[in-house]
Amino acid sequence: MVLTPSGTYVVQGLEVTDPEALSQMEIPDYETVVEVPKAAITALLEEPRGVDLQRPAQPAL
Repeated sequence: MVLTPSGTYVVQGLEVTDPEALSQMEIPDYETVVEVPKAAITALLEEPRGVDLQRPAQPAL
C-alpha cells in the first residue's frame, strides 16, 4: 500500500476473478478488483490522524 502525494492509497493484491464475488459489486470498466489483506486495512484504520501528512509516500505492509 502506497500513499500518493494527492492523498490517495494505491493498493496491490491478487486480482479477483470469481464471477460470484464480482457480481456482488458494480465495477466500472476502467477499474480492477483486488484482494487486500485484513491486516492492511486494519493498519490503515488504526493509523493516527494526520500521520499521512507527516511522512512521504512509501510502501507499507
